[in-house]
Amino acid sequence: PQAVVPYAATWRQPFMEEQRDTWTPENTDAKFPRLFLNATQNSVYSSHWLMNGAYLRLKNAQLGYNLPTSIISRAKIQKARLYVTGENLWEVSKMWLKSYDPEVPTGANYQYPFFRTYSLGLNLTF
Repeated sequence: PQAVVPYAATWRQPFMEEQRDTWTPENTDAKFPRLFLNATQNSVYSSHWLMNGAYLRLKNAQLGYNLPTSIISRAKIQKARLYVTGENLWEVSKMWLKSYDPEVPTGANYQYPFFRTYSLGLNLTF
């Protein structure tokens, strides 16, 4: 549960918007309990932290186009292919911590934000 507890140590600052929704006397309906610096009471296992891990994800896709030989043969090119690729393009999840990756194993204490990657390329054969 330490992955969801900001201020569990002095170096663990809140990095997600969800972690800013903590209990205060004015905010009693918060997702996160009251913050305690260097304390362990917020990292005790609890059903509060259970989330539905069901998700659907588009992991990768590539679109390409082969340029016509009538155009590229003048430049002494045999083949030319333009393409665009993407990794981790889309997902839908029922997890209430939207910045968490449902593929990370249970008990993972440290997580990095989920990244999307796009690439554009050109393959040439002479």
